[in-house]
Amino acid sequence: MEIKSYGYTDQGHYRQRNEDALLVQPERGLWVVCDGMGGHQAGDYASRTIVERLGEIDLPARVGGMVNTLKTSLLECNSQLREYARSHELGQIGSTVALLVIHLDRAMVLWAGDSRVYRLRNGKLRQMTEDHSYAREVARTTGKEMEADQPGSQAITRAVGANSDLQLDCLVLEARPGDVWVLCSDGVSGSVSKDEMIDVLDSAGDPAKALVERALENDSRDNCTAISVHIHDSHLSAPSSSTEYM
Repeated sequence: MEIKSYGYTDQGHYRQRNEDALLVQPERGLWVVCDGMGGHQAGDYASRTIVERLGEIDLPARVGGMVNTLKTSLLECNSQLREYARSHELGQIGSTVALLVIHLDRAMVLWAGDSRVYRLRNGKLRQMTEDHSYAREVARTTGKEMEADQPGSQAITRAVGANSDLQLDCLVLEARPGDVWVLCSDGVSGSVSKDEMIDVLDSAGDPAKALVERALENDSRDNCTAISVHIHDSHLSAPSSSTEYM
């Protein structure tokens, strides 16, 4: 596949440490964003544990096998984080995960929590994931949106490590030349509008860094992480080989 991707993360202006982590592996067609649970101890350990494990697993050649392998790996991470929390008397720790795999003409999206995956196609930006959050649950059941400053509105309902039973959502979609995919933590999605995202993706030399910088300019109060994945022309040729952990 002829793919070019960018990844960038920043601690932000208000946090004492960066609990976000990302994985960029274009040679394997794999990209991941994780956001350690804010307000809990060792959120940075949780997010990094996930990206490091996913970066080392062997992926099968077929999409179905990839889905099963990645789900199994995340379930193992879930157990590992819960054991780590127990053994270190930390209480609850965990991390969101938003994951993209592109293989031939297929894109697979896997997620838990409120880190997001977007797709830009023919000038239209679409959010492909649905937040696992209390605010989204309220909106779905009542039809009413919660205000951002309402108590509990920022709480997430799923995270790797948070509960013994980890539920993951998955989509398998068509990947087309010209598509641009974005993965980001809520520090970016909560501070950068869709119109701003489209503008950045259309104009920036390094869209991931530009998205994070735009979030910080918009006074994001969280860690900020973004990955952009661009499919150029025919995606049958091999991408450049590089791996980034952050």
